[in-house]
Amino acid sequence: MTNRKITILYGSQTGTAQDLAEQIYRESKLYHFNGPVQSMDSYDITNLINEVLVIFVCSTTGQGDEPDNMKSFWRFLLRRNLPTDSLSGLKYGVLGLGDSSYSKFNFVAKRLSKRLTQLGGREITPIGLCDDQHDLGASGVYFPWIADMWKKLLDVCPLPDGLKMLTTIPQQHKWNISIIDDNKENMGELKPDSTDIYEGCVDPVFDKPFTTKVLSNVRTTSNDHFQDVRLISFNSKHIQWAAGDVLVVRPINSKDKVRDLFDLFSEHSLQLFPETMVQLHQIDSEMAIPAHLRRPLSLKTIATQLWDLNAVPRPRTFELLAINCNNELEREKLLEFTTAEGQQDLFSYANRPRRTIVETLRDFPHSTSQLTLQTIFELFQPMKSRSFSIASSTVSEQLDILVAIVEYKTMLQTPRLGLCSNWLKRLKLGDEIRGVIKKGTFKMPTNDVPVVMVGPGTGLAPFRSILQEQQKTWNGRQEFVLFFGCRGELKDFHCGDELKAMAATGFLKLITAFSRDQQEKIYVQHKIREQSSLLNDLIKTKCGTFMVAGSSKNMPSAVKEALQIALGVDEAYIEELVKTGRYQEETWS
Repeated sequence: MTNRKITILYGSQTGTAQDLAEQIYRESKLYHFNGPVQSMDSYDITNLINEVLVIFVCSTTGQGDEPDNMKSFWRFLLRRNLPTDSLSGLKYGVLGLGDSSYSKFNFVAKRLSKRLTQLGGREITPIGLCDDQHDLGASGVYFPWIADMWKKLLDVCPLPDGLKMLTTIPQQHKWNISIIDDNKENMGELKPDSTDIYEGCVDPVFDKPFTTKVLSNVRTTSNDHFQDVRLISFNSKHIQWAAGDVLVVRPINSKDKVRDLFDLFSEHSLQLFPETMVQLHQIDSEMAIPAHLRRPLSLKTIATQLWDLNAVPRPRTFELLAINCNNELEREKLLEFTTAEGQQDLFSYANRPRRTIVETLRDFPHSTSQLTLQTIFELFQPMKSRSFSIASSTVSEQLDILVAIVEYKTMLQTPRLGLCSNWLKRLKLGDEIRGVIKKGTFKMPTNDVPVVMVGPGTGLAPFRSILQEQQKTWNGRQEFVLFFGCRGELKDFHCGDELKAMAATGFLKLITAFSRDQQEKIYVQHKIREQSSLLNDLIKTKCGTFMVAGSSKNMPSAVKEALQIALGVDEAYIEELVKTGRYQEETWS
């Protein structure tokens, strides 16, 4: 067979880009291609000049940042001494994953494609920009993009004479898994598991983690308020951070969730128990086993620390479930969810109600009863790390985060609970967590120009950190203004007494918007418009910096529009503030 190599590289923060890259890898076998699928940072980038065909799948994180497992690759690619014809022999495709509610939508994919072109690479097909805000989510773009990519790729690299396209993807699992110990632990009590699944492994997300203990876990909203928000404090001894930095943690599943999983295994006689020890074995060098899964582990450790039991299933989930399904109707429905035509039905079944993977397994009993270990290890998505703006300065001698606990109802009877926020909610005095500090996106001005901050709700977090730090060295000259918004002064005015105390000293000008404390709703954007005279003085006359933090949905665009109106300027003026770092955003979904 003619050598048909294609390299598939991904930059993935939450696992979605990796999932899509592996899907493209599997489909490549239909066209008799071979070649690896791996993260960009695990790929030897010095080989890129020798590549002929490469598909890149990458997400955009934070405020336009590249994923952790792409950072080294990207730094190398940005070297100024690289010749402009370095990649003249490369034909490539870029598929980006992003969210158009963020200002830097798919920023990483766009920059990557531009840089590859600058170095002489040629596009196989125009860049694909998946959008979480699409009615069908990312699948609304990646299904047609992948189909078009294969069509264009076959024009570039047609099948040799006598070689036909396969009609079905050869079924091959990522890894083989063997049971090396089968201990039927008493299911009456799932004991805590002290094994750290990542211990001793190079982890781009958790480089040099620290361990710290909980000092307090206090609700900042009234007990009769619908939203539970927590100010959680940790011992900060030996931890260094700067105002505006971020705490990254990796949650674990609750005992109840883990028990539900093993109950499900038991119901279907799968003979898989919490203390069952397993070992993963590599099948093909094209798909290597991650470092943290190369030693024997118990299924309890894996179910607690690795598998996201709250995750909404993706199309690949249903493809896997269909493999050994012996019920025709069930198999037909599963396969429908894997097609482009079935994405609307899949969205209605899984995404809209936020149905979890475990609930899905219960809905398809014939498929679940035929699960193998190999299939199970592909069904479950890996646990994602979560980032929280640090809400305190080092001068406070404790590390605080402000966390909104995610709990809501859908058409399903059981309320939806956010995995990480509810794990944090359960933490008690003295409990230990592991985390890392990452640099935040906010950059304070180096001189004494005014700083205007807009932080409704938990958007207060980074500004509390900044204010605590600045207050200690305040010289009386620099002006600080905070626009804070919430529903009610007595309901969810986080750290209200502390902010009022700062205002009482003259250090801070505090402007509040309590949207439900009067008949007419008032938000921070309304207060910004009201403060036209103040903002013109601070931003235009005194060249101040304007910062925004909080939800990425409607607030950032409403605030930007309000500032434009308050200053009496056009969009170009605001964009110039953005370019020069005088208008900064840190938002999250």
